[in-house]
Amino acid sequence: MRWLVSILIIAVLAVGLAMAGRYDPGYVVLVYPPWRMEISFISFVLMLVGLVVGGVVLLRLAMLTLNLPRIVREQRERRAARRRDENFVGGLRAYVEYRYQDAEQSLGQWQGDDARIGLARVLAARAAQEMRAVAQREQHVQEAVEHGAELAAQLFEAEARLDTKDAAAALVAINRAKEIAPQHTALLRLELKARQMTGQWDEVDRLLDVLARSNALEPGVAAHSRRLAYAENLKRRAEDDRGLLEYWKKVPADYKVDPWVARAAARAFMQRGGHDTALDVLEAALSREWHEDLVALYGDLRGSSPTRQIEQAEKWLHAQPRDAQLLLALAQLCSVQQLWGKAQSYLEASLAIAATAEGHIRMAELKTQSGQPSEACQHYQKALALCRSE
Repeated sequence: MRWLVSILIIAVLAVGLAMAGRYDPGYVVLVYPPWRMEISFISFVLMLVGLVVGGVVLLRLAMLTLNLPRIVREQRERRAARRRDENFVGGLRAYVEYRYQDAEQSLGQWQGDDARIGLARVLAARAAQEMRAVAQREQHVQEAVEHGAELAAQLFEAEARLDTKDAAAALVAINRAKEIAPQHTALLRLELKARQMTGQWDEVDRLLDVLARSNALEPGVAAHSRRLAYAENLKRRAEDDRGLLEYWKKVPADYKVDPWVARAAARAFMQRGGHDTALDVLEAALSREWHEDLVALYGDLRGSSPTRQIEQAEKWLHAQPRDAQLLLALAQLCSVQQLWGKAQSYLEASLAIAATAEGHIRMAELKTQSGQPSEACQHYQKALALCRSE
């Protein structure tokens, strides 16, 4: 459409000039002694325009000739950049298509601007990690750091070290990355995992608080990590009575009745001789959620009031009449109080519901206490058979 309009404009101008030349009486005289030339005004104008146009064309040709080396060089650079882009995209395509060997070779050798070289090397390192090529991975990580992709490189290095259970090396990479982005969410999650693996539970507590404020963990994952951190910190503080009590006071109420945390707390208090405190912990947890491990631990506790302990267990028995572990715990408590008849009844009821090696051992001990060695031997044999079958 544009060329048609141009032709029409030229045609109109040509017609206008032809008509002007036919009726225009003007002329121009050019004198250079001894020569003299007379031409029409229109011819002079056309000649002048032709000279200007020709001069412009010649000037542009001269400039084009002078700039030809630069133009050729720029075209070559554009073609090279296009090839580099195609190679880079090809490497990315190989990576997302799980062709890790092709991706590692393409991205590991790619050359271009520093920003994309760093990214290419990080992806090459990830591809090498998938192939378990440790030497290539380390080389690519080093090159990525040298080309300005240090954060991405250190994040990947930490992740790779954690995959191989090398938490100490992962923390080294994490600390380097924290110098660049101290509040990076993914970095904090990696640090949380590394601290858990190395048993740095106070740091785990701190990191969980930071991640909770930014809502960076799934609720289920956050709850499990909290539970684990509280339990492990309670175990560590079992050596310090005052520190144990102070830490227990700081544990949120919802976690104090969690079976995992309550079991760790009860064992820690037992280790410090605080059996009554351990009983309070277990009773509160069992009132919230019934858990056989807590029931078994309850039977091992020896509080200052054994009678109250038996009464509490018998109250639970009304709600859990066929709980073999509760019956076994009651048998233990009755044996401590030398209530041999009740202890035997509870043991027989427990074994009738679920025959366990521990139940037969308790019954064997009771038979030995009552002077029945042959029956005790039978229960020991049953316990041994159950242990072998497990």
